[in-house]
Amino acid sequence: MMAGAHILQLLHPCLPETPFTGNFLPYDAGSSSSSDAVDGEGGEDRISALPDDLLRNIISRLPVKDAARTTTLSPRWRGLWRSTPLALEDRHLFRLSYMSDGIDWGTLAADVSRVLVSHPGPFRWVHLSWNFMGDREKALAKWLRLFAAKGVESLVLVNRPWPLDVPLPATILRCASLRRLYLGVWHFADTSRLSRGPAVFPHLQELGICHTIMQECDLEYLFDCSPDLQIFGLILSYGFPSSVRIRSESLLCMIFWMSMAEELAVVAAPHLQRLILHSAGTSRRTMKVKIGNAHELTVLGYLDTATHMLEIGNTIIKAAVTNVTPNATVPSVKVLALKVGFGDVEEVKTLLSFLRCFPKVETLHVMSSCGAIGDENEEEEEKDDNSEGDENEENKEQDDNKEGGEGIGELSSMIGQEVGPIECLESHVKKLVLDQFSFGVNELGFLKLVLGRAQMLQNVVLVLAGGKPSVGAAEAMEMLGMLGTMKWANKECELAVRARRGHDWSYRRASDLSLSDPFLG
Repeated sequence: MMAGAHILQLLHPCLPETPFTGNFLPYDAGSSSSSDAVDGEGGEDRISALPDDLLRNIISRLPVKDAARTTTLSPRWRGLWRSTPLALEDRHLFRLSYMSDGIDWGTLAADVSRVLVSHPGPFRWVHLSWNFMGDREKALAKWLRLFAAKGVESLVLVNRPWPLDVPLPATILRCASLRRLYLGVWHFADTSRLSRGPAVFPHLQELGICHTIMQECDLEYLFDCSPDLQIFGLILSYGFPSSVRIRSESLLCMIFWMSMAEELAVVAAPHLQRLILHSAGTSRRTMKVKIGNAHELTVLGYLDTATHMLEIGNTIIKAAVTNVTPNATVPSVKVLALKVGFGDVEEVKTLLSFLRCFPKVETLHVMSSCGAIGDENEEEEEKDDNSEGDENEENKEQDDNKEGGEGIGELSSMIGQEVGPIECLESHVKKLVLDQFSFGVNELGFLKLVLGRAQMLQNVVLVLAGGKPSVGAAEAMEMLGMLGTMKWANKECELAVRARRGHDWSYRRASDLSLSDPFLG
């Protein structure tokens, strides 16, 4: 079971970016009034002479404690905060005493309640992720009533674990003014007996469900009640629900982020443009990825050749398939990202089969996952310490042969000689990004296959794997030199090599619809 601190560490980067700039400082609850700044001797107060709309714009950019204090500056400012749509983050209510005595969670919740009650609304931005709600059911119920009554537009509501299964009241479903909603670490309300329809969330465009226990019927309820939903993210979800079935007439982007399920099925999403899959660690659990009615799907990935069973229409795509029927293809996909363990023959064959299902791909990302596979093998060996030593030694020898011995040579030969036609490679791919590239034999074999066939290829980017390189710099340069001597299908193609840029692949990037290609490279 994942620790609470680790959950928050993974969850917070997925939450909407704050509208506030700069760092905030805890405040002293007993400090003097801010009116001292204008009551003393000084020059002319030119700021107060600005138009109301401009002053409200200034107030909307301040942390709530500072925004509320503007009412004491002068009679000119007195009513401006209450007439400015509220922007509230609970971390801005930290008191100076919390730094030495620790956070008083009861006081923090009371301060949130005080702000929500004192402001008439609407609530433009509310971000609450620092409150333990396990024993504060009354406060939670009060907040939800206020959100519904005062027109909250953007809401982040995260229970600070533990516990992980705090019930989320169904009152959340009465916030009809919501345009963006992120819920984290809850047990979702039972929707089985609730009436559904577009009046529940008529304006909701972005929805994130983070590490929350819910059933398949609850997810279907949310889709049915959100007629304008465009972006949906399922984040840190581990089997609740076990089946994720997407039915939405409006959805443009689905993000399955660090999550696991038995099945992810695009049943009917005629306007879906982007399907993002980001796996959770090194888990080897298999998940069926089914693509049905998604005729506008343009961006897809990362499909994992080790853990994803791909089904298109009613056809399961298996390794070594050379003939793919038109019903088992998705020609709308232009940007495709795949993850493959090049040390495994079946995974490489699956890679080639997957490519045949997306005949019009123009940008292809392929990430090598050999490192992750090796790490997991080490973990499995530690778990099996009690097994017979001879059997473990035999398995280890087989693994060594598989990743670095005779099997690799046979696989490299297969890549170069026995691969049938692949339409996207031969006629459409313009850019290839090989991520976590380590100059392995099979990685080079696949690169040679693409260079020798891709007539439209304009750019190849090799993103080097981090950690200890598998080959030395001199050997790597020699391999790159050998690539230059082979016949390329497009002589004008350019090849670039670069190091990986840290952790630049993120949920926010994946959900940014202004990026035609959200993947790295």
